[in-house]
Amino acid sequence: MTDTHQRLRTLDPDQDNRLYQTLLESTLAIPFRIDWATKKYTYIGPQIEALLGWTPESWATVDDWAARIHPDEREQTVSRCVQLCLAGVDHDADYRAQTKDNGFVWVREVVHVMCDEQGQPTALIGFTFDITEQKKSEQLRAELEEQKLHNARLQERLSLTHDLHDGLGGSLVHMIATVEQGNGPLARPQVLSMLKLIRSDLRQTIDSNSSEQIRVPGSQREWLAPLRYRFNNLFDDLDVNCDWEFEEQWRTPPNALQYLAMTRLIEEAMTNIIKHSQARNVRLSFEQPEADELVLQIQDDGVGFNVSAVDASGLGIGMRSMSVRMARVGGVLSIESAPGRTMLTARLALGAA
Repeated sequence: MTDTHQRLRTLDPDQDNRLYQTLLESTLAIPFRIDWATKKYTYIGPQIEALLGWTPESWATVDDWAARIHPDEREQTVSRCVQLCLAGVDHDADYRAQTKDNGFVWVREVVHVMCDEQGQPTALIGFTFDITEQKKSEQLRAELEEQKLHNARLQERLSLTHDLHDGLGGSLVHMIATVEQGNGPLARPQVLSMLKLIRSDLRQTIDSNSSEQIRVPGSQREWLAPLRYRFNNLFDDLDVNCDWEFEEQWRTPPNALQYLAMTRLIEEAMTNIIKHSQARNVRLSFEQPEADELVLQIQDDGVGFNVSAVDASGLGIGMRSMSVRMARVGGVLSIESAPGRTMLTARLALGAA
């Protein structure tokens, strides 16, 4: 065993070409040698025929090599390889090689540039590898990444749709109610005020869809103040009493996405009350029974509705929007309704999203 190992380490290729040739031709890598002065192939492994269909004898000069590179990659590949060879730099090249039946196979050539004492190239020695499966895998990964990007964009659009429905939709309902209850044409300042409110809500929706711009308020009071002001003005116009109950400070604050989801939930729920409930009294409460749990309840004394029937009919877009929002941030939404009492309860596990 030792004698054999010693012999393998000291073999002289000039004295034992047959063994070296056998070793080279038994691998998947296809060896080749090109004389730089004549640009002729002095050797190419017989495996080339199994890969591309061209016989070893058909590889006479580098012109045969260049002619069998895919047209889209030929000029760049040849130019780069020539420049690197002239500089005496070892290199590799990936390209599609033409098969004898006019197909194409992805290959990678790894080239060692042999130079004389003056640094001028004398020969090229290298290997050609079939990398078709690798390229297919890369293409599949690229397609999967593209699909993920497409899905992310679709999710952003869906999120924006929900935000427009929940936020801007509430403002439009407010304005419609104001117009319907008016006894005459609206004054110019009143119309201007409505348009400014729409602009404000639209800006908020756009800003909210950039998560880095979302800032969680420092307390429940700070959070609910603009919502309370906005909806209390509307409820006062409709002669509806609305009570807001909340704790002064967070035990544990929600994250940015949870804060946004709960804000949209309140907007949608309050808008639904205005549109459908005919309620005279509304109560909103926030509490944190546990440090890692936030519970929102919104109750009204309106006409109520059949929750199951509305959900089954496919008409409850607002309900589905609220449920989807809560599920995305680790929350659960439930709605109970009967004449004289409708209760919406949202339970949120803080930090779950």
